[in-house]
Amino acid sequence: MNKKKSIAVAAILAVVLLIGGLLAYFTDTDTKTNVFTLGDNVEISLSETAWVAANGEGIHPGANIAKNPIITNDSTTTPAYVFAEIIVPCYDSNADGTADDALFTLNSIGSGWTLINTSAVNTTNKTITYVYAYGTNTAMTALAKNTSTSAVFTSVTLKSTLTEAQKATAGTTNIVVHAYGIQTDGLGVTAPMAIFGLFNS
Repeated sequence: MNKKKSIAVAAILAVVLLIGGLLAYFTDTDTKTNVFTLGDNVEISLSETAWVAANGEGIHPGANIAKNPIITNDSTTTPAYVFAEIIVPCYDSNADGTADDALFTLNSIGSGWTLINTSAVNTTNKTITYVYAYGTNTAMTALAKNTSTSAVFTSVTLKSTLTEAQKATAGTTNIVVHAYGIQTDGLGVTAPMAIFGLFNS
């Protein structure tokens, strides 16, 4: 091969190599980043606007005392399912030596509230526990942000037939109300009792 041909072949090879190199760098990339923002925590509060501590002192059988637990969803963006758990003291109503009956009755259950569970009497603590759901037996009602429920109940009444002997069988005379709130989405269960069970899972 003469010198001119050698130069021509070298030039052609150089062009081929150059084009091949350029084609090798025709590349592409793509990325998608989805931004997720977490909602605010569920925040609830429990209030009793009608309760006056002095009204609960020195009460007698048959007394009716105003007590109106209300749950408020204080969250800024998040709706909530809410529950009220009421623990009521018990006494021995039939003189068999065991606490068997609630010392107080809950009056005028509020609109939107449904009793979904009543425990057996805890004979050790002498209490009975009621669980109310804001909703029905089959479906919860979402409590919107910055919204309050109706009162779970409006008053309590001490048993009217309570004797001195029965009074002595009662344990604590405190009524304890616990309020619970949970997010409405992503729970994996829908039945009110199943949702309430998530608080203990």
